[in-house]
Amino acid sequence: MAQTINPLAQVPLFSQLSKKSLERISRALRERHFDAGHTVVAEGDEGVGMFIVTSGKAEITRGGTKLDEVGPGGFFGEMALLDHRRRSATVKTLEPTDCLALPRSDFMAELRSDPDLAIELLEVLSRRIRDLDERVGAASH
Repeated sequence: MAQTINPLAQVPLFSQLSKKSLERISRALRERHFDAGHTVVAEGDEGVGMFIVTSGKAEITRGGTKLDEVGPGGFFGEMALLDHRRRSATVKTLEPTDCLALPRSDFMAELRSDPDLAIELLEVLSRRIRDLDERVGAASH
């Protein structure tokens, strides 16, 4: 169990959650393997969860333009856990890649069964919005 907590704690959405909450969410993680050249998520598809890369490398593109690469410890798709909107980018593996997948349905089930977890996550999101607001405000002066 402990090995799945560290990758979750690296994701800003979860980084400030308690150990108990991280352990609870980690139960929903699923190991996935993708061969090189596999499209893990495609721009415009329904967002059904997030992925944390544990080995390998993937490229993130939008409209065919490279935005970034993610390797071990990197992640993508976290907003799909919350808003269930269409994917804003395509992620394709550059080499054999292992990920921990967190399906939205499992994540939502955890939130529904543990109100304290849901409240803790709302507090984290609120702090992140306030921090962003302060950075934007400071940059405009």
